[in-house]
Amino acid sequence: MSNNSILLIDPNFEPANSTNLNLLVKIGADTFSYAIIDNENKFVHAVYDEQECQSGYEKLKERLKTDAYLKLQYKNVKVATHTPNIVFVPQDLFNESDITLNTKFFAEADSQNVYVQPSPQQNIHTIFSLPQSIEKLINENWQDSIKLQQNAGLLELSTKVNTDSIVIDFTAGAFQFLYIKNGKIAFVQSYQFEDVEELTYYLLLLINQLGIDAKQIELKTCGIIHQNDDKWNLLAQYFKKVDFLLISSRLDTQILDDMPAHYYTSLLALQQCE
Repeated sequence: MSNNSILLIDPNFEPANSTNLNLLVKIGADTFSYAIIDNENKFVHAVYDEQECQSGYEKLKERLKTDAYLKLQYKNVKVATHTPNIVFVPQDLFNESDITLNTKFFAEADSQNVYVQPSPQQNIHTIFSLPQSIEKLINENWQDSIKLQQNAGLLELSTKVNTDSIVIDFTAGAFQFLYIKNGKIAFVQSYQFEDVEELTYYLLLLINQLGIDAKQIELKTCGIIHQNDDKWNLLAQYFKKVDFLLISSRLDTQILDDMPAHYYTSLLALQQCE
């Protein structure tokens, strides 16, 4: 494994039992991670995470060749993927009978399959496709897998938020931004950044364009961020209420006891996605 990767695994994990387990895979622009979960017993058997990849897609290809855990047969597989082929359509503009109309906004025009993922509040529909080579690779290895867009876990967690809020999920070089207003998802987007200065630029741009009152709104953050690091201090500079977003489920995550609890919030939240 590389210096930017970590594998946490239950010492009692039996690969022979994998057909009773679920596999969650998350592919970011610069990250690759997965979790093996016993849904019936609410137990996390393994978590793998690699940050600062040159490409999450290329890391998927590499891990499929070398990682024995990804080659096991699972009961269910969910794959949440970063993709340039994605649009967010408000409910009042969504036309189920003409989904392909939205593909003209995709970065790649040769999409084979188009997926529609409604938000839990049903007010936004995410329409996306995967690059053909990546979808082919996923289908070859997990034929009946459920395809989700990268932020699916965060969208699912938004149902637990009752007040106007912002959710930010950090990787080492990117962040996923979710704005919840009046109990509904008002805005969701992903950004890559080189340093704190560029992160500051995006943050102030979002505050200004979305008309956010940073001194009143609650901000929840997760992923690769620590209290009092540069990213945390930046958030605390502009937002009065900053806290960590933790997974809200009955999952037994004892293998993560030595890790910050918020690191894998969005990965484990994929378990709640349909």
